[in-house]
Amino acid sequence: MSDVRYRLHDPNPGEQLTLAFAATAAVLLVAVFAWPGARESLFHHFNALGGVDATVGFWAGINALADTWLTLGLLLPFVLWRPRLAILMLFAAIVATLITHSLKPLLDVARPPGVYEPEMFNLIGHSISSKAFPSGHTVTAFTLAGLLIFGLRLRMAGTALMLAIASIMGISRMVAGVHWPTDVLAGAIVGLASVWVAVLVTDRWAAARNARWPVPVAVFVTAVCALSAPWVDVGYPEGVWANWLVAVVGLFGLVLGTVRYWPGPWRSRLLPDRRR
Repeated sequence: MSDVRYRLHDPNPGEQLTLAFAATAAVLLVAVFAWPGARESLFHHFNALGGVDATVGFWAGINALADTWLTLGLLLPFVLWRPRLAILMLFAAIVATLITHSLKPLLDVARPPGVYEPEMFNLIGHSISSKAFPSGHTVTAFTLAGLLIFGLRLRMAGTALMLAIASIMGISRMVAGVHWPTDVLAGAIVGLASVWVAVLVTDRWAAARNARWPVPVAVFVTAVCALSAPWVDVGYPEGVWANWLVAVVGLFGLVLGTVRYWPGPWRSRLLPDRRR
């Protein structure tokens, strides 16, 4: 594996947009905390989207996609296409997990189901009443977005798309009735910060950057998550389409990997080596 640096000192426009997004989320987080009633008001505005019966399946599926198991499955084709994502995924997952599962029990913020009576808000999926801050699903969504932005060095358009998708995943947690806007904003910051730390560590640690073992480990983990997705209960039965989507993406990734790595004279013509 070649020695590849991510050049944090010279970010491309997509990475600059990501840093600006994280800074904006931090400002909004402080503002929502400081403005009396803003947390509850914003929650009800977004949660109202969950009261439309025709969209329940959509929002349930988006919530499911932000589950860690399904998100890992979505990473399979990207890890096969850009093996350098493997070490970033490992470090980012460790950082995000440590931060999220330290803050949740430490702060133990009550979720909307622990504050409101059932008739006062819309609930999609299972009900959870405690350990709201930060939103773990949002952390996962923005960790995924950050991995693709930094790992693939996406330009402005691709970065904007990834941040928009992750934002919709975060908003879905309020639509489902299980998180406050402060939880979602904090989750976005934690997810992007976790990837930034992973990039920083990888950029400075040559042994990790050049290690070969993270790739087969990442491929195995993401493949198991992808192929088992249809049988994994993530708490959103109305959004089971998301489970099958992940499985299809996983199968596509395995086909892509076979075409790329299987020996043959056509390999170099169809898929030039881009593992650097």
